Amino acid sequence: MAVSVPLEVGAGTPCCSITTVDKKTGIVTAKNTATGETFKFRLGDAAQIGNIKTGDQVSMDVQTRQVTVHSFQPVEGILIKTPMPRPPIK
Repeated sequence: MAVSVPLEVGAGTPCCSITTVDKKTGIVTAKNTATGETFKFRLGDAAQIGNIKTGDQVSMDVQTRQVTVHSFQPVEGILIKTPMPRPPIK
């Protein structure tokens, strides 16, 4: 799913921050600071991957699968969402 959104549409409140940027695959991983969940996405323009870095703030809309990197640009939809591991049962 490829989505391109104008910056003003995706400019929600940041919920997450970038944890890794894989320049070879173009896949960026971000973590929700409130829940610990992670998700992966691609930039709308893969050539711009060098413009983002670990720690950049991100907002996402799970319903529309849109992600915005606040320091840079709108990006493609969410690729993978990984739930936070459950705590061990005592």
